[in-house]
Amino acid sequence: MSSILFLLFLIIVGCLGWGLWLRRSPSPEAKKQKYKALEARAKEGDIEAMYRFAELYYEDHDERYYPMIFKWVSILAAQKKDPAVWLLMGDLYNFASGTVRDAKRALSCYEQALSADIASGKNTDLTQEAHNYLEKQIIELRKEVFH
Repeated sequence: MSSILFLLFLIIVGCLGWGLWLRRSPSPEAKKQKYKALEARAKEGDIEAMYRFAELYYEDHDERYYPMIFKWVSILAAQKKDPAVWLLMGDLYNFASGTVRDAKRALSCYEQALSADIASGKNTDLTQEAHNYLEKQIIELRKEVFH
């Protein structure tokens, strides 16, 4: 009897887990609608929507949307001196995410991110790890671009 109850318990827990997993993974159509709604807000000048595109690059890892992410992060970078945004722009150019790879532009973006990070002092959003990452990327890209 106890083994039947245990088996029943496992089935219930498994079904609940499966249901939660399905809820966490949006359908392709739901994901498409999410990006469209976000883009509509960004088109209206919503800075938070543009920042959300930046977050989605790191959260979603869906290459189909990289061109859209590149577009809105580029616009955001032109408007803000945010080191995190410039770091992302560098990554987009460096790893050809939503655009062609461009080592010179990636280097320029990373240098702008580092300058903005240093200029903001202790008020920066970048972690020490991100600061170190920027320095490493700059060194590697300078070798590539200037040699």
